[in-house]
Amino acid sequence: MSNFTSVSEAFLVPVTKREDGPPGALVGGVYDQQGQFVEESAFYRTGVKMVYSQPLDTNDVTDKIDFPVMFGGYIYSHFGHFLLESISRLHVAREFPDLPIVWLKDPYLKGWQKLICQTLKLRNEHIFLSNPLRVPNLILGECGFSIRSFFKSYHAEFLGQYSAKTVPGRKIWLSRSKLAEKHGGIENDLEIESLLIGQGWDIFHSQEHSVDRQLEVLATAERIAGFEGSAFHLLILLKDVSAKVDIFPRGPSINPNYEIISETKGFDQEIHFVEMKKISGSGSYSRYIVNDPAELYSRLF
Repeated sequence: MSNFTSVSEAFLVPVTKREDGPPGALVGGVYDQQGQFVEESAFYRTGVKMVYSQPLDTNDVTDKIDFPVMFGGYIYSHFGHFLLESISRLHVAREFPDLPIVWLKDPYLKGWQKLICQTLKLRNEHIFLSNPLRVPNLILGECGFSIRSFFKSYHAEFLGQYSAKTVPGRKIWLSRSKLAEKHGGIENDLEIESLLIGQGWDIFHSQEHSVDRQLEVLATAERIAGFEGSAFHLLILLKDVSAKVDIFPRGPSINPNYEIISETKGFDQEIHFVEMKKISGSGSYSRYIVNDPAELYSRLF
């Protein structure tokens, strides 16, 4: 059973950037009939609040509808953030399949985002706000995933919609070798991939394929490996992850999200740290060179 709050006579305010907040912070969100911010409409990253209130005079809100709606949240065009944050409240759609979903950030869903919604079997209408809106009742789902913090089991169950039979011997390396340098990466990844190809691994560039194709490849694989990246987050849409998953961090640490996902969904996953040297960039945009590609490959046995 999903967890949600029902807010009567709610006001929904499209979000804008908060200039004095933490990186990526927003102002807007949901307000009650007295114009008070509804804290449940915020979300958190690593325990840091990302949506804040702004002064709201409810008398200034002229746009209104006379039917109840469901809170979608905040659309992110980044693949990983959309999977982990934007759809983190949609689990309530299975209890309210006919309520329109209202979004407070971005004016539309991109094609790949629509495909994810289709995978989740959503039939709800989508409403994208450009102005504050008053609604008679708002269904506000609890956040099912919080970056670096938690993944609710009921949300994991809702997301796990895609299934396919494993293809024996199918080994998939999720490659970042064709991504632009600005996204960070591994300088000698082609050398590593050459070793993998020689041992029967398929090199898969996720960004070149549709969401449907990515899901099919992940669901049928016996082994999945690669350097950490958002492509691994698509595993949350599989009903069961039958593959052995091996992830190599890019740098000396790894985002806890990968372990949170594997523990919640209950699949076999290992994190392998190998020696590498940083050559440029910072944070997730850093580029490294692996000291010994053969050592990395040996970790897959």
